[in-house]
Amino acid sequence: MHSISRYFSAAVVAVLLTLPVAHAQLTLTGHTSGSFDDLGSPNTMVVNAADGSSASFSTGIPVSGSVQSSIKFARGNFANVGSGEPIQVGLFTIVNGMTVIGSGQQTAVFNLGLELTGPENLSLSIGTINFHIDHTPNLPNLIPDMFAVSFKQPPPVLIQNTMVRFHVNVDPLDFPVDENATVKKGDITATFTPVPEPSTYAMGAAVLLLSVAAFRRIRDTSTMVGQFA
Repeated sequence: MHSISRYFSAAVVAVLLTLPVAHAQLTLTGHTSGSFDDLGSPNTMVVNAADGSSASFSTGIPVSGSVQSSIKFARGNFANVGSGEPIQVGLFTIVNGMTVIGSGQQTAVFNLGLELTGPENLSLSIGTINFHIDHTPNLPNLIPDMFAVSFKQPPPVLIQNTMVRFHVNVDPLDFPVDENATVKKGDITATFTPVPEPSTYAMGAAVLLLSVAAFRRIRDTSTMVGQFA
């Protein structure tokens, strides 16, 4: 009785261990893409490359010697990225220019995507990233502007019998940027969860049936031995 229990447990464990092995080599190749929404606000310019390779949002009337505040995106190429590895680091380059109070737009809306070329060609929408900009007065002292980011994580995608979940990471979601300073923010990572193939389920079912049949045979044999003891 104990031997069949041990056999059954070992067989089930062996089947489960085959699941991640079958998909351990999955990697992703491609590039990021994106565009800003043009909300039609005054003193604001949005420029999007037709192929999604770059995008920029600039706003405000700069004071003498400064520039508009801006958020810029440039395509990041990635190759053979595995689970938990970064797809792109430094998604956005943010410049806080010194601008006339009230002249700058307080929101920016960015649409982030991925164009996969491996292991298959696939266009994915990662989602919308919303920026809020709190343009602070700079008199009598220079006060950093506050930027805030909000977004929803995209649902997982099935790629090559593997559930791939893309994560957009901006930490912290609220951050100051000094006047005339530039910071880089945001990255994307992906995690993989293998999905068992039908053949794996069939293997598990076969192991289960064989184990049950063996268990019954040993039980019946034990019963018969007890009757003749």
